[in-house]
Amino acid sequence: MTPLSLRRFAHAAVGALAPGIGGRWATDVFSRTRKLGVRPDNVLPLGARRFAIEGNPDVRGGYLWGEDEGPDGAPAPTALLVHGWGADSSSMYSLIAPLRELGYRVAAFDAPAHGVSEGKRATMTQYTAATRAALDSLGGARVIVAHSLGSIAAVAALALRPDPRVDCLALVAPTCTLNAVLDTWAEHELRLARPVLDRIYRELHRRNGVPVSHWDVVGLGRGLPCPVLAIHDPDDPVVPFHEAEVIAAGLPDVRLERATGRGHMGILMSPEVKSAVSAFVAEHGSRTGETIA
Repeated sequence: MTPLSLRRFAHAAVGALAPGIGGRWATDVFSRTRKLGVRPDNVLPLGARRFAIEGNPDVRGGYLWGEDEGPDGAPAPTALLVHGWGADSSSMYSLIAPLRELGYRVAAFDAPAHGVSEGKRATMTQYTAATRAALDSLGGARVIVAHSLGSIAAVAALALRPDPRVDCLALVAPTCTLNAVLDTWAEHELRLARPVLDRIYRELHRRNGVPVSHWDVVGLGRGLPCPVLAIHDPDDPVVPFHEAEVIAAGLPDVRLERATGRGHMGILMSPEVKSAVSAFVAEHGSRTGETIA
């Protein structure tokens, strides 16, 4: 019996004998952020400086590339990168150079229980609060680029406190709803019975303070005052392309683009995706084309 088969058997047995315990255990597994159980060394990335994130107990700081002021002395516009679940800020580094070339200072941070941040499990409420705190600490952002489940956190953070200064939002391989993520994980990973899955829904509601259905890019993002780029691999093996299609159909101003054959993580490093994000930001950003020294 393979390790995965053993895990499935154990969850099925506990779920049948004690659904409450089984539901809490499965929720802990779903909420894990470190599959290998390790944290990277807290080393300053090349060319970056640190910035403090105020008022958030889970994330105390992040990284900045570029100066706070442009050559004319005016504040430099900020682009915030929001990584996906189970990754960290380093997964977004390929997008720094294209945004810097457009004149942005670029910020990134490790979400709660990701990267150098403390912990091994997190909730979407924590992720959203950390993203909102990063935006507040930076004085806002003109551009936000988010990957995978980070798309929900980014949109939810904007829904918490709408900011008309945001010029555009780029979602790379986005998830649309946490419901879809949870149902797919429960079916394909642990093959959980419906009663156990129902317990997970209730436990996540308790931990997050809102139902799982709350975490919905379309539901949260209807009031977004900016255009959105959704770019996705139609053959993404992790997040179905349909998620991006739902976002494109549900929000008022979305450009849907395909990045065929790039996968879920490789899409972040593909030249065509970097070009697409750069072109979208250049088109919609309020101050572009000026490189900051």
